Amino acid sequence: MNRNFFALIFCFIGFFHAVISQETMTIGPMVHINFGGEKIHASYAIETAYWNYGHFPYSIDGGIEFESGRFRIYSEFQTGVALAGISCGPVFELNKTGAHLGLQGSVWGNYFLGVDLRIRRIEKITFKSPGVYLKLPIGPGGSKNSNSSNHNWDWD
Repeated sequence: MNRNFFALIFCFIGFFHAVISQETMTIGPMVHINFGGEKIHASYAIETAYWNYGHFPYSIDGGIEFESGRFRIYSEFQTGVALAGISCGPVFELNKTGAHLGLQGSVWGNYFLGVDLRIRRIEKITFKSPGVYLKLPIGPGGSKNSNSSNHNWDWD
């Protein structure tokens, strides 16, 4: 099929999603396979994100991640439309050698079930980490919140 057809469908899905949900929060588990350093390790995380689709789609997320001998706390600024996006932000890691600051970024594709490729740089080591995740909406939701300072939080 034609690339323009797919671009049109992609834009329509993004527009439809923005109309029906101006704000939303998500939470869910993530699993990554981390390539870099001396060994390959799996990591497990729980991540939450706030999305605002009112004008330009933006988000901020935060997570905690566990890997053999490492513990991370991170936050990323994100943008994307419906099924795909990018993100970047700081990461704090505790490992055998101490506490370290780094930077990570991701490209991802999802709706509720997603895949991503995360690139992380800590202690002058670059990690490439493909992963999968599940994100479930937890609130606030619906276009009723888009132009109101009285947010009705939906925690269903």
